[in-house]
Amino acid sequence: SVKQEIVVLNVSEDQYSKDNIEPLVYKYTSILGVGKEKIVVICAKIEADLAELSQDEQKDYLKFLGVQESGLERVIKEGYKILNLISYLTCGEKEVRAWTVRLGSTALTASGEIHTDFMKKFIKAEVVHYEDFVENHGWKGSREKGKALLEGKDYIVMDGDVIEFKI
Repeated sequence: SVKQEIVVLNVSEDQYSKDNIEPLVYKYTSILGVGKEKIVVICAKIEADLAELSQDEQKDYLKFLGVQESGLERVIKEGYKILNLISYLTCGEKEVRAWTVRLGSTALTASGEIHTDFMKKFIKAEVVHYEDFVENHGWKGSREKGKALLEGKDYIVMDGDVIEFKI
């Protein structure tokens, strides 16, 4: 098949450890004939347990297991990568939202994900990279530090950009 694929291995709790994951991936790359980047090892039981915990408890549990991210997070990241998708954020006083677009999308195209009228009435996009946005405590600090840039419709949206569309 020419379709991209990800192989998700659901293992038992006993098999789900930092020391076991790499050998499992190696074993299944040869059995299935796929690259190791296409294999994600998860434990559905652990994922179910994580879903019932607070964010802090989840971090502690993952640290105890010796892994950085949950299996679900890794599956989502691999899915985005294989489908050539990225996320950008919009941030207002009441709400922060993530929007998904194809890698290489322009600001004009990204604005259309919010509403097609944004494409018709597009003037500019004010863009701040996520790390700068957090470090400077939002729009005001980012503007004061010169981190918020006005971009035109041909600006290529980057993964994690925070964007305010001017229409």
